[in-house]
Amino acid sequence: MADQRKKTVSYRRAEWFIEKPETINLGMCVADAATKCTTAASRTIKRGDNQQVRLAAIVTDEFGGHYLHLTVDTPGESASVVPKAVPTVIAFNVATAEPPTGSDFMDGDAFVYIRKNNVCLCTTGITDAAVRYFLAQFFEFAKIRKDSTSFDLMKVANFSKLALIESQGVKEIELRGTLFDATAHYIHRTGQPVSLIEGFAKQFRAILGVPHDVNPDSLRVAINIKADKRRNGIVLGEKRLSELAISAITHAEEDDQFVIITKNGQQISQDEIFIKSVVPIESLGKSVNRDKAWNELQAFYGMLASAGALEV
Repeated sequence: MADQRKKTVSYRRAEWFIEKPETINLGMCVADAATKCTTAASRTIKRGDNQQVRLAAIVTDEFGGHYLHLTVDTPGESASVVPKAVPTVIAFNVATAEPPTGSDFMDGDAFVYIRKNNVCLCTTGITDAAVRYFLAQFFEFAKIRKDSTSFDLMKVANFSKLALIESQGVKEIELRGTLFDATAHYIHRTGQPVSLIEGFAKQFRAILGVPHDVNPDSLRVAINIKADKRRNGIVLGEKRLSELAISAITHAEEDDQFVIITKNGQQISQDEIFIKSVVPIESLGKSVNRDKAWNELQAFYGMLASAGALEV
């Protein structure tokens, strides 16, 4: 069996900052630019520090989605090498090795699946920002519509958090918040917590025997709640854990912080959803096999589609 690497695949959505965003999508721009730029040279974008980002391959599927493989390299740059370990050697020097003739060492790469404004990514040594930079520069070089560079790749903010919890369930909740003195007085007067964080804070003060003792600054609360078979931490039934997650979302105050992790590993915070998954992919040097990576991106896209997380 070939060696495998554990890789993170993640989801971003292209958000457009133009007057009529309904007239454009990222997949459309990729198709237009690829049609105009048909050679490897025309699909190469220069970056600072003499780096270049290249579109090594692009394949379009029957649904209009685009599989991309982006590579990053620095032409002519040597690689640092170390000698093999020898038992009698105490210290050694780092040396350099020139790239093979006709080739350059790869600094990193990214496997991307783009369908409309949905973007699934699997990267090695390259950031989401670098992927966005390449796409924007590629569109500009191809001279497609002028507003094609007015986008960013964003974490999901407008997908229903409750729908994601309902479809995937809850594995873990991390709650963090601050109970200020004024809020504590409100709770003391009314007897009702105004958020889940404050509810926990009230219970903890009662356990400590000082139910109304809050310093003039604030009381900081941090709680980690898991639903699993182990006995460490707080263990709740899955139904009760889901109810807590829903309460955290629906009753959150401005200063509350929480992260809800679903059973599929997706992360939900108060402001956004970070959708990702860790999968094993066949290794290829310091990267992974292109076709295997694309297959994992397609499977990830399908999972998100079934959960209703995609822009359709």
